[in-house]
Amino acid sequence: MPAAQWLDSGNLVARLNLPNMDGGAVDRVDVYASAVRGLLELEADGARQAKYLDFIDIYARLTENEEHRYRRWYPEEADIVTGFLQRARDEGIEQGMREGRAEGERAVLARLLRRRFGPLRGETAERLRRATEADLEAWADNVLDAGTLDEVFGTAR
Repeated sequence: MPAAQWLDSGNLVARLNLPNMDGGAVDRVDVYASAVRGLLELEADGARQAKYLDFIDIYARLTENEEHRYRRWYPEEADIVTGFLQRARDEGIEQGMREGRAEGERAVLARLLRRRFGPLRGETAERLRRATEADLEAWADNVLDAGTLDEVFGTAR
């Protein structure tokens, strides 16, 4: 399929797939730029933009020289993409930190429960695995005063 026929298409799928099409006489940097521009114009969701930008990059496989030409020929788009990628990286780092904190809380709570009440049954371990951060915090507070596991989890009768 010739990329030249789809460079300005309003079809997001076509624009994302431009790097997979036959470039013919169209410069690879222009094909890449049209794919990125289509992504920015046709997809508003940031998470999808990140995923689709990875898709474009993987299939475009620009050389270092072509990447420099892209930045020189399309500086405004390149700045947008760079800012977008930085935000996506920052969000990913923040999400990783949140998940790491939750895993740390989960591990400490499991250790405290084992020390206080002995080995944890499968259902208790599963409950800890599925717990939200709020659950983990509440249960950690409860472990200090609880006499049983049910009291820790707030299920005492």
